[in-house]
Amino acid sequence: MQSTANSTVNPMRLFKRPHRLALFFSFISTALLLCSCATKHVEQLSADPKVPAQWEAPMPDSRRATELKNWWKSQNEPELVTLIEAANEVSPNIASALARIERAKASQVQDLSSLLPELTATMSRNKSYSPLANGAYTQTQTGVQVSWALDLAKLNGSQLSSGQAGLESADAQWHNARILVAAEVADLYYASRICQRQSELYNRDAESYERSVQMMLRSLQAGMAADGELAAERYNAAQVMGQLQKQQATCELQIKGLVALTGQSEPSLRQLLQPAWQRPLSLASFSVSAIPAQALSQRPDVYVAELDVIQAQARVMQAQANRLPRLSLEGFVGRSSIDAGDVSVRNATSWTFGPLALNLPIFDAGRRAADQRAAEEDLNASISAYHARVRLAVREIEEALVQLDSADQRLCYSRVAAEQAAIRLQSSERLLQEGMLSPFELEELRRKARAAEQDSLALDLEGRRAWTTLYRAVGGGFDRSSMNTESKP
Repeated sequence: MQSTANSTVNPMRLFKRPHRLALFFSFISTALLLCSCATKHVEQLSADPKVPAQWEAPMPDSRRATELKNWWKSQNEPELVTLIEAANEVSPNIASALARIERAKASQVQDLSSLLPELTATMSRNKSYSPLANGAYTQTQTGVQVSWALDLAKLNGSQLSSGQAGLESADAQWHNARILVAAEVADLYYASRICQRQSELYNRDAESYERSVQMMLRSLQAGMAADGELAAERYNAAQVMGQLQKQQATCELQIKGLVALTGQSEPSLRQLLQPAWQRPLSLASFSVSAIPAQALSQRPDVYVAELDVIQAQARVMQAQANRLPRLSLEGFVGRSSIDAGDVSVRNATSWTFGPLALNLPIFDAGRRAADQRAAEEDLNASISAYHARVRLAVREIEEALVQLDSADQRLCYSRVAAEQAAIRLQSSERLLQEGMLSPFELEELRRKARAAEQDSLALDLEGRRAWTTLYRAVGGGFDRSSMNTESKP
């Protein structure tokens, strides 16, 4: 058996004397202390961004509230749930978010592997000629190459925490993409259902104006009306036909939008929506936390902003560690054989330990210091962006609450007006039978009743969109504690 060592460097020289070993560990401790100081500095900078103690806008009625995460399924709208699931499968934003998650996982594996020694299997075979070996000989060597770069920034965990923050950020962005897709599909779904009802009302108006034109034509022939009155009725009939065509085009555009979002064929989508168009709309409410801090903790974009601060902090610590010495170690263990004709040495064990290198930055023209200052400014910018994101989240929730309250109140008044118009219409029909009201006046009252119903439908859609906006503003059921355990396609 043969044993060889690296003849240029004695790697154990550093550890032969106790004071050198103590100096080495003192250096490691000092570096870690510097990095911990950076952590405290970040904690001071990232103070709570003045979240209000309570909401100023009126809170929605939560007596019928359901869990926000299952809000879509609680509305008795199975077609909506089907469309949201279909949109999730074909959304490019969700696909990009899933790709970010896989990249973050790969980066996390790389960060972890960089903390450990790298082992590489090697095998070499070469043929040489030497007069001392009496001619040609063949040397074969197999073994394992070991290399390890001791990075202080990774030793203190900053690299690993940055990788974990990157993975959680990608996960939160996936949740946010799903929330946005669901809200967009729901907005078109509600609009499509109400649009169909509005088209029916416009069609009945068009039929009403056509009846008025025919009655006016008979009155004109009987000498009981003027040409101007007939022209006025025809003008009104043409106006409502234009509104009907516009409404039908709007409904068609909404169908096209749902086809693009969900990837469904248009015939199958129409077949899916047909039962929904015949069914009255339903909507379940959800409760909003009265404490803004709790509501904001459910926003994935706010969480992403927090994680951006953590990653910026890790970059500062990395820049600090780059200004400190670095240790690297290499080694090799293997078996070799030499075949030189009559003389051969087989299965000899060889190993090397070293070099153990200590790299100490001395002069770099200020490059590392500049990198550290740039990283610190990036950290300050990330903290500022986080505070701005929190303020924006507060604003979006407050505005959504105001819009929802306004739509609900106006819808109540509109429904009262529609009910009164219906009562007036019933009374007018009795007056027509008694000869106290003309057919022209009755048709006008019918159109006013339908106009009141149109207003109620428009406000109903506005209220549903306000609920969807609020759903998105409060995070759509995002939960930090369970996001890494949820299954993804």
